[in-house]
Amino acid sequence: MPNINRRTLLYAFGIASVTPVLPVQAALSGKVAVAKPGESRFPFSTAEQAKLSPCKLTSEDSAGACSAFELSALPQSGPALHVHHREDEWYYVLSGEFLFKAGGVEHTLPAGGSIWLPRGTPHVWTNLSAVEAKIILVCQPGGFEKFFDEMGSEMGKVRLDSPSAQKKMAEVFAKYGMEMLGPPLLKPMRQQH
Repeated sequence: MPNINRRTLLYAFGIASVTPVLPVQAALSGKVAVAKPGESRFPFSTAEQAKLSPCKLTSEDSAGACSAFELSALPQSGPALHVHHREDEWYYVLSGEFLFKAGGVEHTLPAGGSIWLPRGTPHVWTNLSAVEAKIILVCQPGGFEKFFDEMGSEMGKVRLDSPSAQKKMAEVFAKYGMEMLGPPLLKPMRQQH
């Protein structure tokens, strides 16, 4: 029997294990999905969540490959410092200017800029603009619309500055494979009205 080095063998097994999945994924992702301006393809349970993060491509649309959102960020606001253990994220700045802090490094992105955040990378961002600004968020794999929906629903039931809101946020984060690691850079994305 020929002598095969370990790396060659592992590489061959890796190719063999992934190859059968590729045609299935391509065959399942053949659905055309259209979202018009102001439209969300996911039926969020609250109007506020639908306005904050309209879903332009659902997990169902993409056969689980990804979900895409058009996020609206109030001036000087953004999410808490957090980490995803399930999703990779790609952001594209549509309007305004955003500061991203990813893995401890700061990146200022104007309209047209983008950033890729692999799962496991602690990150936080904020809208630096004096007006509401927008970014596109693509999460892979899909399904993140369910997190946004549950978070929107739960935060609508509590006072946002209360300890119970922070506890509920941490529970919803954990349910979807994320951890809250610290505060937002400036103001929280959700603000009490």
